[in-house]
Amino acid sequence: MNLEKPVIVGKSKTIKDIIRLTKQVGEYDLNVLITGESGVGKELVARALHFYSKRISEPFVKINCAAIPADLLESELFGYEKGAFTGANSVRIGKFELAKGGTIFLDEIGEMPISLQAKLLQVLQDRRYFRIGGHKEVKAMARVVAATNKNLEAEIAAGSFREDLFYRLSTICIHIPPLRDRKEDILPLVEYFISQLKIKYPNKEFSWDEDVLEMFKTYHWPGNVRELYNYIQRIFVLGDFISVKQELQEKLTQKNELVSSIGSRIHDLDKSIDINFNKSNIPSLKEIKDSVTKKVEKMVIEKILKETNWNRKETARLLKISYRALLYKMKDMDISPPPGIR
Repeated sequence: MNLEKPVIVGKSKTIKDIIRLTKQVGEYDLNVLITGESGVGKELVARALHFYSKRISEPFVKINCAAIPADLLESELFGYEKGAFTGANSVRIGKFELAKGGTIFLDEIGEMPISLQAKLLQVLQDRRYFRIGGHKEVKAMARVVAATNKNLEAEIAAGSFREDLFYRLSTICIHIPPLRDRKEDILPLVEYFISQLKIKYPNKEFSWDEDVLEMFKTYHWPGNVRELYNYIQRIFVLGDFISVKQELQEKLTQKNELVSSIGSRIHDLDKSIDINFNKSNIPSLKEIKDSVTKKVEKMVIEKILKETNWNRKETARLLKISYRALLYKMKDMDISPPPGIR
């Protein structure tokens, strides 16, 4: 049984709205898609949806679609029969069966292979499926909650995510903004994490450094709440204020330099925009927006690629898009590495 109440911490309007929405939506058997950057707390919201549902006495089962090799993901989700393939020496039930009448949480759904997306869509429509190698239908009774840190609309455009599956999953969509966009939540989170650590380590002496808190308010938190918690743990256990200050200052400096560089290139773009004001040839505002957006995107992608020495996977991670989406954009924008770099 999953009876422990998930605690969503924050005083921003966004977080208050999310808390209200999870309570409101929890009791209805609707598919929910939770979006947001890595580390914002998508699993916490998924657990809150389960807690406020009538399914609370049933299992909450999580599967990370990015952590399991593509060729094993289908058997993890749906199970297999004995003899279905080499090494299948016994029946194995999948995560859908394990979830029973509870909730199955499909984390990082954007990483699911498109070939498997078709089967998942069929399961969501029919509420039944076959184990691999099986001939007997299995009922899918669990409620589905999915999460992604990707822009699925961009994935759909790149051909790596099914549009029909997206609409099936996102009956209700809950977006969690990054921590940098809700700085008023930092202090409540710090206070909550420290209170939890004091319970965990009751004999530990601890006093806070206000200078670090001020840096927390300035820092851009690319790792979001997860990164904040890691810093709090480190400070609480080691009392390591000095190295934390130095580390944050270095990261802030690097961020400011990168933003300044990109800003300078955007300023140059402003000078290059040349619109022919012949009344019969003025482009629509949408055409202008699309053109300028593409130019800015190309500038930023090229800049990050150079900063990472053309490491595409690292560039995709920094830009918070999938590797496939980055390759699609590079091809579309005719971005190619310099000679000598593959």
